[in-house]
Amino acid sequence: MRSLILASGSPRRREILSMLGFSFEVIPADIEEDVFGDPITTARTLAKRKALRVWQRHKGSLVVGADTLVFLGSSIIGKPNSEEEAFKTLRLLSGRWHKVVTAVAVVSKGIRITVHDIARVKFKELSDREIEEYISTGEPMDKAGAYGVQGYGSTIVERIEGNFYTVMGFPIHKVFPVLKEFIG
Repeated sequence: MRSLILASGSPRRREILSMLGFSFEVIPADIEEDVFGDPITTARTLAKRKALRVWQRHKGSLVVGADTLVFLGSSIIGKPNSEEEAFKTLRLLSGRWHKVVTAVAVVSKGIRITVHDIARVKFKELSDREIEEYISTGEPMDKAGAYGVQGYGSTIVERIEGNFYTVMGFPIHKVFPVLKEFIG
């Protein structure tokens, strides 16, 4: 049986894999997160690069890499670099629909599988005060689109069309069958 490695430092992804009953090691991949064109291609490429980077050093393992991107139209909205940038992002998304794509790559000897899923998210109309209060939690600072749906950010999300776990960063319904096939 191969050991499982999560090539991500995301506490949410760790939580989800643990919830599914998998034993795994966490070894975050250290890669540049460049944009490669459209959001889906970018997310899939980054997920593959993360998994491959870690697998190169742990070839006896099954490695899972993931990437989540938020986008409005064709514009990718990354992680904010400052509170001011988080404010601008949240103001932009206020009262609007946007999309979230999460791609997950599974890599091992002879295995190269990448899946992705897209969900639509609508924020409620946010006042400047609500945005400032959310930013003060610190939660927006390490998340694509400057929010996390599973924490305090759930208070600003009005509606989700699609899989909640896709927005959270790990589309269980697409990843679980792949992991069960190769890990058991």
